[in-house]
Amino acid sequence: MADSSTLYNCDFNDECGWVTDHNVCGVLVPGESFSVHLREAHGVFGNDKTKFECQWVGCGLQMNKESVGRHVTEAHLSYRYPCTHCGEVFSRKNTLNRHVRKKHP
Repeated sequence: MADSSTLYNCDFNDECGWVTDHNVCGVLVPGESFSVHLREAHGVFGNDKTKFECQWVGCGLQMNKESVGRHVTEAHLSYRYPCTHCGEVFSRKNTLNRHVRKKHP
């Protein structure tokens, strides 16, 4: 079980590292609002399979456009969601919710 003091708490604000025209955004964004920020400030939206390059500082990973928000929160912001019942840690909130439904009904 991971030490909860080392887990990232997505309730804090994070600095946006999205690069546009060679400038890093730098805006502080509340954790749960990052996908909204990516959509509204950087035009990253859509539920499609269009290939898209992550513009986060130093990344450049190619992925489907629909995966960008999840990629940013998992890879660049290192969001982690610990189970309050057993301490298992998940990188996605929906995976934690599924775990809780199955293992801790």
